[in-house]
Amino acid sequence: MFAEFQELVDRHEAVLACCDRIEATLLTQMDYPRVPLPPDWDESHRYAGDAGTIARVISSGRHRRRLQRVLQRRQQRWDEAADQAGLTAAQECEVALDRAVLDGADGLLATPARTYDAVVLKLVVLLSTREPGPHAGTTPPWRELRLILVDLRGLADRGSTGS
Repeated sequence: MFAEFQELVDRHEAVLACCDRIEATLLTQMDYPRVPLPPDWDESHRYAGDAGTIARVISSGRHRRRLQRVLQRRQQRWDEAADQAGLTAAQECEVALDRAVLDGADGLLATPARTYDAVVLKLVVLLSTREPGPHAGTTPPWRELRLILVDLRGLADRGSTGS
């Protein structure tokens, strides 16, 4: 079961890499769909990638409507280019594989463990699919779960060597 799960994870990673490559290629041809906004109080450049941001920053009127129309045209061009380049299809595949990884994890976690190694694998799957992010490893309960994983690996290793 873990091998099937790992295969799904590997396929998911490959599709993510494919999405990144296609998106990088698109970015060399065109920029992300966004429009410039008036400079911030510190004169830094600001951009809007959605109509809500434009509405929050630009008071209602002709300038807001123009920026929203420009953004809409740029988003449409991006979407068309993404479709042609295969990015949209790759992203749909990524979403499906992500769901399959999570379903596989749920199935694996629900299966009773019969050995220390199986418990270790279940904890690895739990951490790899549910831990909220890279910094979570230093906060409860993720830090403690990682410490338990180290303990279980040690017990599993001692059990396999017979000591």
